[in-house]
Amino acid sequence: MPEDLLVFYHPETLAQICALREYFLEKEAANGMDSVDQWIRMVAINRLTGHSSGFFSVYTMPPNQAVSIVSQRKINEKRKQIPQVRNITDIILKKSKSLVKDLCPSDTENLRKTSRHATLLTRDSRRTPEIESQSVSLVVTSPPFLDIVDYATDNWLRCWFIGIDATSVPIAILKHLSDWKQHMFEAFQELARVLRIGGYIAFEVGEVRGGKIKLEEAVIPCAVNAGLEPVLVLINQQEFTKTANCWGVENNSKGTNTNRIVLAKRCS
Repeated sequence: MPEDLLVFYHPETLAQICALREYFLEKEAANGMDSVDQWIRMVAINRLTGHSSGFFSVYTMPPNQAVSIVSQRKINEKRKQIPQVRNITDIILKKSKSLVKDLCPSDTENLRKTSRHATLLTRDSRRTPEIESQSVSLVVTSPPFLDIVDYATDNWLRCWFIGIDATSVPIAILKHLSDWKQHMFEAFQELARVLRIGGYIAFEVGEVRGGKIKLEEAVIPCAVNAGLEPVLVLINQQEFTKTANCWGVENNSKGTNTNRIVLAKRCS
């Protein structure tokens, strides 16, 4: 077991996690992963760290970001906490039941049928040759908001669990607005290619740099230059942010406090 991870987990819990990780890596290497394996791994990745007993870890930051070993050690010292034993089987079962509790048999069958036609890609959104031209009716997407999130660092623990080197994943973290706009323009060109005439793109961004930059204002010219027609901008002002409160930030005082969705259409 990687002993550094004991800042997150009780030794018994970490042993369970490592055994499950090894099981998945071996089955994946042998091309033996089935849908049940994939489901369990999906739920387990989501339960690795969090701030309640519904996660495998001791109290830490929100589940969408794993803090460093050093940061977690400081959290433990500040809260005077020691990782407790967690039964990861019980946690995975509980979360699984929660995820499917609203599905009726017909929903399950429809999802099963639809999944046979799904294509899952891990690649640059500016180049998706697997997707045919004019084959998509609706695109819903959200790009990195300039350089405000370090995705590789936030996902280092998830990457460890599934056997991926986080530093090897190419992610666009752009500091300058001009570079970001060029990247978005190229992405819009590819999205316009795959979009059917009459199809829509819902492109979600936010305000950054303390509200000084509203990214929808940068997105709209990119869409226009790619041959798309802007339809509207929907702005959702958040009233409560659990993540912000976990970081000790009062809502709407710092960070990204609005969702700003640019809706664009391909007309020709």
